[in-house]
Amino acid sequence: MVEERKYWDEEVETMPLDKLKKLQGERLQEIVTWAYERSKFYRQKFDEAGVKPSDISTVDDLAKLPLIVDDDIRHAPIEDKLSVPWEEVHQYCSSTGTTGFPEPILFTRSDYDIGCIDGVCRLYWTAGVRPSDVVQSLLGVPCHFVAPRALGARSVGEQVGRGGLDHRVVLAKMMHVTVLVHFPSLALQYFARARELGIDTRETELRLLVGIGEGWAESYTRKVEADYGVTFRGFFGVATAGEIASGCGYGGMHIVGDRHVLEIIDPETKQVLPPGEEGELVVTNLIRRAIPKIRIRMGDVAKILPHEPCPCGRTHPKLSMIRGRMSQLINVKGKRFFPVDIEEVLGGIPDLGYEWQIIKDKSVLDRLMVKVEHKPEVKDLGALANRVEEALFDGLGVESEAELVPPGSIGHPLVKAMRVITTYEKT
Repeated sequence: MVEERKYWDEEVETMPLDKLKKLQGERLQEIVTWAYERSKFYRQKFDEAGVKPSDISTVDDLAKLPLIVDDDIRHAPIEDKLSVPWEEVHQYCSSTGTTGFPEPILFTRSDYDIGCIDGVCRLYWTAGVRPSDVVQSLLGVPCHFVAPRALGARSVGEQVGRGGLDHRVVLAKMMHVTVLVHFPSLALQYFARARELGIDTRETELRLLVGIGEGWAESYTRKVEADYGVTFRGFFGVATAGEIASGCGYGGMHIVGDRHVLEIIDPETKQVLPPGEEGELVVTNLIRRAIPKIRIRMGDVAKILPHEPCPCGRTHPKLSMIRGRMSQLINVKGKRFFPVDIEEVLGGIPDLGYEWQIIKDKSVLDRLMVKVEHKPEVKDLGALANRVEEALFDGLGVESEAELVPPGSIGHPLVKAMRVITTYEKT
């Protein structure tokens, strides 16, 4: 039976690494040839780097290809990077626009059916979604509405509730939703509103949160699972580069290695780093044809985990959760870290709520300034502020100043959480 199937595609997901690497090399050679012959953008980039498709025969040759800054391909004319005739474009989408103007994304039928729909199905299945589930996706991304039905599950469309959070929450309970797919920060808003409406998610059929599009601290995972009774699974997909990885429950996220090659580079030297070392993520999509994505610097910070057998049986390498973006790096007297590192500390303090912000009044901070919501029952705010500052010093090694504010003071994000508030003018 489908329900009892362990994998979405067992032959591929349990493929021996040597066979996977051979497949990656074949697909890499194909996509490089395709892009060079059909895309003015890539032909120019490859010619400038002095590399031809004939120079690429295995995945180890990937380093011969130029690194592409995301902004370069984002702002290139569509006609320069489109590698199929316009009449072969089957589906249109765009990026979220959180880091700039939304990038238009074009798909062939194969790009969409295999790369998107089948890719989402595989990653959902890895995360634990099954045909018996009722899936409510609130991402606003078409493939995440279609994929549950392709997987065999039932799908609650985004139009249910007509955009009103209260209606969505109440209707989800009435419709026996078992899986919520959402941005993690907005899922927190969803859960909090459910509680305000008198709905205890622990007493509903909701069992799984598939969190997409944001970094997420382990302490927040434990906090959400304890407070709301749902299991959290990370899912890493980028509209511009594909459906890339998801968590199986045994740490890290399995990469869809037959369709993507991921690299981690030192952002300064641009050298490829070995597994276990953190740096900037570089993505190559091996199957997307309309607008190929080859060695794109994503600006996200992560690491590829050292390979070891996974209890789930999947053999593909694992990616860590995304730490953040290079642009989000915080510098306090020479110590550097990301918002998720602060979140990791705050999530371990029971008297704090979920919403918080870093206040930056200069490019290099003398101390970390954090605004964070406290739970309504807390009486001694001074003592709690001291605990927060001590925890931040113990966890990050920096002096801090914690401002505690009542629940609801910070407000809720519209799309993704804005954790860093800058009060100085950037030069």
